[in-house]
Amino acid sequence: MSNAQPAWDDLADFVEAPHLHRTTGYMYGVDSFQDGPCARSYDPWEHADMLDLPVIFRDLPDENMVAAYSHLHGVVFVRPNLHSATERCALTHEIVHFENHDVGTTKAQEDRADRIAARRLIRPSQIDRLYGLTEDPAVIALELNVTEKVMRTFMRMVRQGRISRYA
Repeated sequence: MSNAQPAWDDLADFVEAPHLHRTTGYMYGVDSFQDGPCARSYDPWEHADMLDLPVIFRDLPDENMVAAYSHLHGVVFVRPNLHSATERCALTHEIVHFENHDVGTTKAQEDRADRIAARRLIRPSQIDRLYGLTEDPAVIALELNVTEKVMRTFMRMVRQGRISRYA
């Protein structure tokens, strides 16, 4: 039987690999769309960091824009001082553009980014938790920290059968 203590060098490996001690779970919408007790809610900031995708706060040329992915610069620009739900949804949407190497804006690209963002941001277990409390999509969106647009996109996918389990 050995009484040897672990070497301090062993701890360096642990400290230099922070992803190993964050959680034993997985991030819903990145690693899997499988919801369950080990799933963590999607975090666009953490996902952008995982992708080495810089996010820069700055005013945008069009006052109606809240965020934009620049393929040329390889960054996402986000308008400062947005409501947290708007910022969260916009960043998620732009990450989808980054992942798909979108260089222009087409309706197909925008629709795909909306669908994937809604799918990532709203977990079926969150809907289950709210089931029966209200049927108002705006209240549910507020509770889930998403925009009403994202909530409507999610509900449309449910009606179309693109999301099989939600309640």
